[in-house]
Amino acid sequence: MIDLHSPLSILGGMTAHTFITEYWQKKPLLIRAGLTDFTPPLDANELAGMAMEEEVESRIVIEHGDRPWALQQGPFNEEHFAQLPEKEWTLLVQAVDHWVPEIQALKEQFQFLPSWRLDDVMVSYATEGGSVGPHYDQYDVFLIQVAGKRRWQVLGPESYQDSALANIDLHILDNFQIDPNMDWTLDTGDILYLPPNFAHNGRALDDDCMTYSIGFRAPSLQDALTGIRDKLCESINEKSRFSAPEPEQRAHSAEIHHDDIRYLQNELNRLLAQPDLLAEWLGDTMSESKYPEYLSPLNQTEQDHAFLQAKQGKTFIRPGDARICYYQQASTADSIEVFCNGEHILVDQTLTAFAQAICDQSEFDFSGLDLSQHEDLEPLVRFLIGQQGLIELTAPVPEEDEE
Repeated sequence: MIDLHSPLSILGGMTAHTFITEYWQKKPLLIRAGLTDFTPPLDANELAGMAMEEEVESRIVIEHGDRPWALQQGPFNEEHFAQLPEKEWTLLVQAVDHWVPEIQALKEQFQFLPSWRLDDVMVSYATEGGSVGPHYDQYDVFLIQVAGKRRWQVLGPESYQDSALANIDLHILDNFQIDPNMDWTLDTGDILYLPPNFAHNGRALDDDCMTYSIGFRAPSLQDALTGIRDKLCESINEKSRFSAPEPEQRAHSAEIHHDDIRYLQNELNRLLAQPDLLAEWLGDTMSESKYPEYLSPLNQTEQDHAFLQAKQGKTFIRPGDARICYYQQASTADSIEVFCNGEHILVDQTLTAFAQAICDQSEFDFSGLDLSQHEDLEPLVRFLIGQQGLIELTAPVPEEDEE
């Protein structure tokens, strides 16, 4: 159980309860020295090295290059970095927590908020004057200054028009004004929380500027409606049709009556009044890996081998790109749905504590686990291993052939 009333260092001594009630999705919060005792696991050169990898999503923004606000997509190479201007450019690398365990550990300091909404950690490095331009995000974000200094200027949603500069590849606001009440310089260790749709412009004040952005997933309601529609259509009842009773009086045969619309609305509401189905869509969606193309489920042989390794006491970890959550079913009190990397399994509710432990901890020794204590326990462990929500800490070293 999370204690919402204990001071948290990541919030500068504020309690989670105060943060949630007064700031979360309401107004920005500047947290001085919220990040303490943290040594960045990557320097600028190592971040650039990541941006050279094919599987890593990266981009560079140059404010005053060959054209204004030039956007360049990675992967890059050494020659590309050598040709960058001396000032006013920013390198951004997405989902660094997927590859660097130390950053995954930082992300887990935000467990006072729903972990299933936490997205990835984007890392940006900027030379002096570097910026990606004034813009807004449609999700909550914590901007953590891990090195150097950056100036942030922020505007509330009511203080700007959503119109952007023309003929560039970025959505940069063309009418961003400065609010002196939300104009802050962040030093190393400072954190700025921004709710959705608060416009912000960050500019590096030195050549050591490195910022970690921890964002939260926020699917649109249109995406929800489309996804739930697909769930509903997985089992089609051809006998379920529009069959509104005829109103007592219709002014003309061509008139669509208000009673017809009320009937249709009631029928659609009936279809949507299925909380377990809504939870299934939400759990599958929010647990889906950011890069599913790099996360294929294990086949049966691989799963059997990994499961045997777990039973024999090999150490397993929850990797940084694993997304696991659970839901207590509304239709029955004796089942929970456990979601992992876009898939789910239904198990007995007595395994809730086990599911919570998997979500809360990052390293596991299953050698002392009595798999016979519940018939759903082995299927759950196999599911988590098969979906790569749990992986062996050290891959076995291939044996050398005997001569």
